[in-house]
Amino acid sequence: MLQIETWWLFALPIVFALGWVGARWDMRLEKRENEIERLAQQKSTFKGLNLLLNEEPDKAIDALVQIAQLDPETTELHFALGSLFRRRGETERAIRVHQHLANREDLPSRHRDHAAYELGRDFLRAGLLDRAETSLNRVSTDSKYGIPAKESLLEMYQVEKDWEKAIVSSNELEALQGKSRQKEIAHFHCELAEEALRRKDIQAAEKHINLAMQSVPNHPRATILRGDCFVAQNQLEKAIATWSLIAENHPAYLALVADRWIDVHKVLSKADQGLQVLVDALKTQAAGELLDITFKHVMALRGVPQAEALMTEVMRHTPSLSAMALRVQARLTLAEVAQNDKAAQEFKASYGLLKQRTNTLARYTCGNCGFRARRFYWQCPGCNHWESYSPRRGEGAAPSGPSM
Repeated sequence: MLQIETWWLFALPIVFALGWVGARWDMRLEKRENEIERLAQQKSTFKGLNLLLNEEPDKAIDALVQIAQLDPETTELHFALGSLFRRRGETERAIRVHQHLANREDLPSRHRDHAAYELGRDFLRAGLLDRAETSLNRVSTDSKYGIPAKESLLEMYQVEKDWEKAIVSSNELEALQGKSRQKEIAHFHCELAEEALRRKDIQAAEKHINLAMQSVPNHPRATILRGDCFVAQNQLEKAIATWSLIAENHPAYLALVADRWIDVHKVLSKADQGLQVLVDALKTQAAGELLDITFKHVMALRGVPQAEALMTEVMRHTPSLSAMALRVQARLTLAEVAQNDKAAQEFKASYGLLKQRTNTLARYTCGNCGFRARRFYWQCPGCNHWESYSPRRGEGAAPSGPSM
């Protein structure tokens, strides 16, 4: 019995020692496995980066996906992958990645907000606007992505021409950013007023015009639309009085209403009186569309000699290719009436060259992005900024930017 107890005295330390050695071995094995996994992730990461640098994005994506599969906790990598998929036009894969993140309840709220924002952008890219709206509305306004989400919603509502929701989003952004959005809100109300005028709902049109004026007092677009409302109600004197405010306060925008101005004066048998306002405006606004419209109506109401004399006067104080082309056009007409074939032939050749040149150069240009267009837009088709177009059509050399 004594021998057995003595044997245990020797055996127990050995057993403990073996257990400690085994535990240390397991720890070393686990550490080695973690190190191997870490090295594998690093290898895949470096491989992915190398492939990106070598402009092999397809192989790079495969390598980065492998990392995400090795470690599902790599949240930032998932976000990077989703953004990469979206930029490459692979919206379905981007949606799957971001949807997976958005549905993970174990993520912190900031990551869930980020995922909801990115998912909303994916849906926008895919044209799934209803789902985009739902996802973007899930983003907390207190988060880092609250303002970008509202801006994306505002952009979407403008594309959809949902001006009521655009107004709500603009007011929310104004409160979040502390930055005025009243100019955009005024235009949204003007869009609603135009829609109401098209369906002959004068009451609704007047309501939105008044709201636009509240956002921006004496707003030029709202003033023009108020005159249109009076015309729709056959209150022509009031229309003239309203549009007179454009001539006084916003003369650069007079060209936008010039044809309607003359039409209303014709109905009231005051055509020459109305025309004189346009002629006087040429002293300071002798360019672009106002020049063309005034010349056209002077030709029709006062005759070709008066039109030619007017363009000669304009050339003295504000020379331009457009004014020169119109003067040559008047002289061509006079030569044809006088049956002066030789002079008519010369004027016709000159007019053709000038007209071709002015048609090429005459464009409205966005002051924000440089987008050039043949017609005037309140909202730039290129960058979607409001009131970025000057109402004066320019004749400068065509830049390398986009145009239409």
